[in-house]
Amino acid sequence: MNDWDTFIESIPWFVDAAANVHVSKPRNGLQLPSSVSVNFPLLANLLSRSLVTPVSINDTHYHLVAWDASDGQRMGWLCLLPGEGIPNNLHPNHTELLHSFGGIVERFNEPDDTWLLNHNDALTGREASHDASFINDYAWAFNDAGVDLPIRPSEYYSLAREANGNTTLCHRETAHVLLFAPDHAFDFVVPFDGCPEYTLYRINGVVTLGDWVDTIALQWLRHTGKSK
Repeated sequence: MNDWDTFIESIPWFVDAAANVHVSKPRNGLQLPSSVSVNFPLLANLLSRSLVTPVSINDTHYHLVAWDASDGQRMGWLCLLPGEGIPNNLHPNHTELLHSFGGIVERFNEPDDTWLLNHNDALTGREASHDASFINDYAWAFNDAGVDLPIRPSEYYSLAREANGNTTLCHRETAHVLLFAPDHAFDFVVPFDGCPEYTLYRINGVVTLGDWVDTIALQWLRHTGKSK
């Protein structure tokens, strides 16, 4: 079974039966430029180990990147093509990444310890087009706790968003990462600067965009039997 068939078997709802699907010949490794790899070394390592299958679904083109998992399964990401629909106000490191890696729109046979579980887009330009202004809808939570919202929502944009609304945010200038999580049971977060529970959090071990991306890459690398 090839990687596309494995993907469809795992995620059967992703493609409509009437869709026009074209699967091209796979190639070894998605290589990031050295200028990108220096900021995201573990992601670069992970992608270089992948088998990359170009796929088009109707008028949308993707890269399906996949690896052999330690348990014998194939696992991977369906990614947008790089360089498309990049907003002009992202952190420069994210912008540069998107010119060589388009971001993740779906996963298959994913490990249960990855931070990508239950997410929609992660790292894509289209997800990053959303700022953090939605937090203003939760002003009541800060008012009830007697604290002011400690960030300017317009200065942050979305890196990844769960189906339940939990959203990982990146500062446009500093690349500082926060998590807004109104619906969670995470044990790897602490409230940010006196914020009430179920609002803004720091993520343990993560300060910047690079930390967040490479933590996720390491989670997947470990399931390939590789950790560096």
